[in-house]
Amino acid sequence: MKRALYVPSMKAVVVADLHIGIEYELSIKGANIPSQTGLMLERCKRICTEKDAEKMIILGDVKHMISPAKNVQEHEIAIRKESEELKFFLEEMKSIVELIVIRGNHDGGLKSCKDVKIYGSRGFLSGKIGMAHGHAWPSEEVMKAELLVMGHIHPAIRLRDAFGYGISKSCWVRAHLKKEMLQNRYENANEDVEIIIMPAFNPLCGGMAVNTEGIMGPMKKLIDLEDASVYLLDGTNMGKISNLQL
Repeated sequence: MKRALYVPSMKAVVVADLHIGIEYELSIKGANIPSQTGLMLERCKRICTEKDAEKMIILGDVKHMISPAKNVQEHEIAIRKESEELKFFLEEMKSIVELIVIRGNHDGGLKSCKDVKIYGSRGFLSGKIGMAHGHAWPSEEVMKAELLVMGHIHPAIRLRDAFGYGISKSCWVRAHLKKEMLQNRYENANEDVEIIIMPAFNPLCGGMAVNTEGIMGPMKKLIDLEDASVYLLDGTNMGKISNLQL
């Protein structure tokens, strides 16, 4: 499973939360980390080649930096570097696959790019599969899906060993929705839609421990998190979140 999803019916590799440029925000805070864009590009290319994919779909937050209300010199330099790396990544990927991006909450300054299809934050529906970032309510059309894939949360699971030491591991979450609350929000949604929450593709992003912190975004009101299942990146089924409370 790792950090990418392949959808055979779409011949598409799906990833979420690349946060290209996060290294430059970290550098402003004093942590000097080499750029990870080249490594992520290699991983994306390898996955697309292995799967013989025709498309790659990025479920939001392809970039990271959000301009402050009053730009300072460090932020301006960071944003410029991020822009250069983002352009390089998109140009390289669209040379081998059709590239589709859904805007995330970090993508406000994302500019239109030739031959890159960019959807709004409410996502899109392809056949029976819906795609969204997760920081905004998916559209009515998207909620007709049988399967909804989203990002935004950077899910992780918080574990503790026999000595009491804690560790967090990135994970996948599979869940269903609370039907009564779903009906209150959407008129024609599929009540049996299955939700997949993807881990952040960029490991520098960290994660939100779903068994201790819950989830964020508007969908937290609808997702039945207690009954949701957790899978580690190697595919290990950790069971229900309700059984993983610390």
